[in-house]
Amino acid sequence: METLFVLSDLDIDQIIETLSSVGAISVGILDEDFRVTLLREAETHVYQPEAEVVGSGDRVVRQQVSSFSGFSEESKFVLLKNSFQALLERCLAGSGSYPFRTALNFDSMVLQRYEENSIGITPHKDGLRFVNLVCVFVIGGQGRFYVCSDRSGRDAREIDASPGNVILMRAPGLFSSEDNRPFHYVTDIRETRYTFGLRQKKEP
Repeated sequence: METLFVLSDLDIDQIIETLSSVGAISVGILDEDFRVTLLREAETHVYQPEAEVVGSGDRVVRQQVSSFSGFSEESKFVLLKNSFQALLERCLAGSGSYPFRTALNFDSMVLQRYEENSIGITPHKDGLRFVNLVCVFVIGGQGRFYVCSDRSGRDAREIDASPGNVILMRAPGLFSSEDNRPFHYVTDIRETRYTFGLRQKKEP
């Protein structure tokens, strides 16, 4: 049987505490052989460039990134999604309380590719259409990830973005909050960087 994770359990209480105080936490999670398998698959996909400028006025976000989301059922990224959700649910079941307003159900998957020397993405928040938890797996490449207080990048705090880690960020619905999304940004792309995002869409 394929080994996916280096951890059989997550310290869910520490994760929840750090999400509450910092807004994001990084955990080393992917088995190295599985990470390499994911990277090889990621390198085969055809990516579509995202708009380099999003928003207007004082809400402008600049980015240089391309995306792919057309996964087949045989994709290893579908396996990762299903297996990681099962791991989270098992760990949450052993916790004292359930932190989400609604049941956790990742239904949005996207691969992103940042080319070497791209600007990454400037400080922003994830969209309000996503709830509960944002998970960003670092599949390969080098870049730096920060959470901060505002769009200027004030009070920046680096979160470990090493390949094999998953960065967890809070989203509306965690702790019954309407909007607790942390500002964050990606910079210093020193080699082509691949990340895989899991999110949950807000119910209509």
